[in-house]
Amino acid sequence: MQQVRVISIALLLGMFSMPAFAAGNPPVKLRIAYPSGMNGQIPVVMEKLGIAEKHGIDAEYVFFQYGPPMMEALASGHVDAIITSLMPVSTFLSRQPDAAVIVAGLGQSSYSLMVPKDSPAKDIKALRGKRIAVSFNSDSHLDLMRTLKAAGMDSKNDVQLLNVQPNELVLTLTEKFAEAIVIRQPQVLKVQEQFGAKIIHTWPFNFLSIMRTEYLAQNPAALPRYRASLREAIHYIANNKEQASVWFGEKLRVDPEIVRRVSADDPNYRPVKNPAEIMVGISPGTEKMVGDWFESSYEHGMIKTKIAIDDKLFAR
Repeated sequence: MQQVRVISIALLLGMFSMPAFAAGNPPVKLRIAYPSGMNGQIPVVMEKLGIAEKHGIDAEYVFFQYGPPMMEALASGHVDAIITSLMPVSTFLSRQPDAAVIVAGLGQSSYSLMVPKDSPAKDIKALRGKRIAVSFNSDSHLDLMRTLKAAGMDSKNDVQLLNVQPNELVLTLTEKFAEAIVIRQPQVLKVQEQFGAKIIHTWPFNFLSIMRTEYLAQNPAALPRYRASLREAIHYIANNKEQASVWFGEKLRVDPEIVRRVSADDPNYRPVKNPAEIMVGISPGTEKMVGDWFESSYEHGMIKTKIAIDDKLFAR
């Protein structure tokens, strides 16, 4: 009898703790795609804890090793929202204007220009005449070209850029196929610790989320629920770094300690008491960063068509 009473009380408490949307507003189906970068921590935690469901979303999570197949899935309508970075968004919107809307800014990680431990190079100018391996048409590719230009160097004549897939960059450096590589976290930390490689330049790796415009028009209730889910997931990561790193480490097959150390670079993962304090909407700073990036993408030939920077680009 006591056991029945306990179960009944638990069920009753569960009913009162159910989200308000459950009574009159059914869950919204949302297919969320994410890549193998550090921004993948957010959807991994969302899925593990059922956070999206708590906020009225019937979520499906789709993991991609690389950005291009993920963007193809968005273009074909097989996913609805993507957690990504600036360059994939630039490429997508230059080819399909107005097909997606930027809905959230999600902090940052980093990528670095690295050389072997015995290299005398201390800055990018020391790599004149050398081979630099980078994944073409990526965020790191554009930042590398911008930095070369700022250093008075030509990306075609002063250095030889090698197009190397992300998972082959470490081997390219250790086997001396190139004198330098541009690689993102958490691989940066691994290359430092395992091979003694040195960093000579680091850039922020900024994260965004976009949604299909057509999906948002059909499901306007999804946006505030999605943002609330993102906030709660970031809040959990910030306050439960060890558990979040274990889950993400399992997904990427990376030591959780490395995930924790890399996550310290993201300002979003500083502990706060209330998820509402976490900014995931579109701030003026986010708008400027995106606008500058799109302009630079066109200037350096990464995209062939200019992207209009207007109100239709952002969901507020």
